[in-house]
Amino acid sequence: MKVLLLYISAVSGHRQAAEAIKQAFMEFYPEVEVRGENLFQHGNRFLRTLLDSLYYAIITLAPWFWDLIWDSQEVYWSTYALRNFLYRTNYLRLYREVILPFNPQAVICTHSIACALSSIIKKKKRLDCLLAGVPTDFCLHPYWFYNEVDVYFLPHEGLKENLVERGIPLNKIRITGIPISPNFSRSKGRKNLRKKWGIKEDLFTVLLMGGGQGMGSLKEIVLGLANSHLPIQLLVVTGINRRLRNKFRRMQSKLDLPLKVFGYTREIDELMEISDLLISKPGGLTTAEALAKRLPLGIVDSLAGQERRNKELLLEKRLAFELKNKEDIVGLIGRLLNDSSYLKEWQRHIEDFACPQSAQQIAQKVMSLVKEK
Repeated sequence: MKVLLLYISAVSGHRQAAEAIKQAFMEFYPEVEVRGENLFQHGNRFLRTLLDSLYYAIITLAPWFWDLIWDSQEVYWSTYALRNFLYRTNYLRLYREVILPFNPQAVICTHSIACALSSIIKKKKRLDCLLAGVPTDFCLHPYWFYNEVDVYFLPHEGLKENLVERGIPLNKIRITGIPISPNFSRSKGRKNLRKKWGIKEDLFTVLLMGGGQGMGSLKEIVLGLANSHLPIQLLVVTGINRRLRNKFRRMQSKLDLPLKVFGYTREIDELMEISDLLISKPGGLTTAEALAKRLPLGIVDSLAGQERRNKELLLEKRLAFELKNKEDIVGLIGRLLNDSSYLKEWQRHIEDFACPQSAQQIAQKVMSLVKEK
């Protein structure tokens, strides 16, 4: 059996989700041949650069516009003809370079564009493979839905009604959670990990993350906490933002608290396990990982569109804490330090959303569905 995973962008939650599913297949179904492909490697290079640049320009310079168009039905229908034209003029390369020679029995898409192109290929080339859509945020936009998709693996139960209203049959819906690495379902021992990373046992540990590209006001948060005189230590992950990482490393000796700085790392599961609080943007993957590790999440700097919608849901369900300023951050740390009932109350709320074995469940269900076809 062959499984093809399609995602977009080299550094993204979509790729992390695809890699998590791949890891689950390799661990639990080693007989399956699994291949992951970045869709942008098989499309028009100019269009790829334009889309990437346009996205970051909009969320930086005009976030209100991205909020407006992200899940707007009006925008969806007004751009339908243009999107259809772009998809139909760009699907052939993916088909010829990847799908035709690999001949997968299952195609799993962790981005809506991959889902769109795969749906066109499946229809036009009359493919008999299983086509699965795997959203990587806690909310959905209308660009995910195609008749050719055989199954949707959803982040939580609350989205089921949304799909049914859009005409998706119940037998095409599975609730698995956002796929995260199987590593997040395993404990490596907090004491051993603290020793490995050189973390002090007697200090409250705050993990700061800005996403894979190190976006967000990490520097301002670190400086604010350094002046708080709280008994804390900081772990900062700057992603691929080398400039920010170097800035923090120059700051280390000048701060009045322990600070460790990490660039892009694949050991986030270990850093989460040794931490007492995560402060981050509400990206789908990061949030799912924190929930799986039972790590309280304080939300800062949510991007327009999907992250803003994630934030709304997380706050509504009391799965995370909103941090608008330094006072909010210091107050939250104080409550977690001094009131154990506060943490227990939060842990009670997350039970229905923490899915540490999500990737394994997706792999298992794909195997079962392929056998049924």
